Amino acid sequence: HQTPASEEQRKQWYQRRVRGKKRKQYYQNKDVEAMKREHAKVEEEHTHENCLVANIQSLVFGGVDGIITSFAVVAAIAGAGYSTFYILAIGIANLIADGFSMGLGDYLSSDSEIKFAKMELAREEWEYDNYQQGEEQEMIEIFKAKGMTQEDAEIVIRTTAKYRDVFCNDMMIHELGLTPPDDDDSPIKSGLVTFIAFIICGIVPLLVYMFVDVHSSSGDTNFYISIGMTAAALFILGALKSLASYISWWRSGLSIMILGCIAAAAAYGISALAEHALESHKSNSLCDLNTTTASTIT
Repeated sequence: HQTPASEEQRKQWYQRRVRGKKRKQYYQNKDVEAMKREHAKVEEEHTHENCLVANIQSLVFGGVDGIITSFAVVAAIAGAGYSTFYILAIGIANLIADGFSMGLGDYLSSDSEIKFAKMELAREEWEYDNYQQGEEQEMIEIFKAKGMTQEDAEIVIRTTAKYRDVFCNDMMIHELGLTPPDDDDSPIKSGLVTFIAFIICGIVPLLVYMFVDVHSSSGDTNFYISIGMTAAALFILGALKSLASYISWWRSGLSIMILGCIAAAAAYGISALAEHALESHKSNSLCDLNTTTASTIT
């Protein structure tokens, strides 16, 4: 995958994004004339915009997971009253281990999807080379099922069938429901983006604890600061997510922040319940021990 690297590429990508937002607005307002003017004004270009979307998805996916995972560790250990040392030791170890796991998982899943798509494309090309007429008839039936007449479906398919790559890619989409593989697809890059996003974002809830005495109590103040930093990081990730959608940056930021905070609150609640259960069990055990001791003495 490839993000806009040069100034010209970034400019073109921004212009396409603005046009996309305008067209969405025209659709919402049902403004046909404005839509026609916009189409007449610009010449559409084939780009790598979908690659940027995929990278942003990996960034947000890895980042949010890293933040929530780290905050869950902070909430559990700080809630139990342990020192800063335990928060950092367990938090960083968990962050690195889970980061590798997330990155590897993203790489393996992306690699499997790409290999499967390439295998299916190779099969479609083989069928096209050896029995083009049968493949054309399959596509005609598919288009008829979508509402085309026999005549129109034949015109469309007979035309596209003249172009092997176009036809085989269409078979992938319409027959198999798969996205044709792209030469720029990179599972390694996808995995690295997820891993790096997980580590960088996951360190945020731990940052405040890196600047205090590691043997000191975790403290409520540090915990509240960690909550604020976590919420801010979630909002920033949500704002970045808006680059791959038509949603405004502040709305996307709020959405991710609220959902992330709910997940973080759930993690904190579970840790608090677990701590309460352990304390209750400990108290009951001490009571039983005292009762047994008193009975023995008597």
